[in-house]
Amino acid sequence: MNVIRHLVVILAALFVTLGIPALVYVDVGALFTGAVTDGVTGASLEIPDQPSGQFVILLNREKHPNTQALWADFFTDQPVDVIMEDLRCMTARGDVSGIQLANRYQARLAENQMTIRQENGTLVASRLENDLFDGIILSKEFADACQLDLENTETILVIPVKGAAQ
Repeated sequence: MNVIRHLVVILAALFVTLGIPALVYVDVGALFTGAVTDGVTGASLEIPDQPSGQFVILLNREKHPNTQALWADFFTDQPVDVIMEDLRCMTARGDVSGIQLANRYQARLAENQMTIRQENGTLVASRLENDLFDGIILSKEFADACQLDLENTETILVIPVKGAAQ
């Protein structure tokens, strides 16, 4: 009788030390179904398609004095090393293709590295006039319709981008 009691205590101790942590950290159901995922698969994100049309990306030179070239390469789909800087982008609320492009760029960066804020088109134009922006992503069509001044190249880096189907 002592042997059986001793075996039950040993098995209970093994279950507490090995079984409970295994149940917590291992997806037991996936082991039996064969649907085991790895650490990389869960982290992958599908990048949205590039919208068609022409776009302008405006970057405030004063806020990005050392990384302008990196951002320009990034926005024109050139190979870029890691950019160790955050970017707060504005898009115009009615500019659907500009918003789609901004979402595409955001998906290509690390989480929270690029924030996107949709603003009224008039407010975007006002912030552009007064250099009160970090980055702006607009379709060329929307920029032309709002008659935005894109000639101030001392403080604004203008990056033209062509969309998918041209």
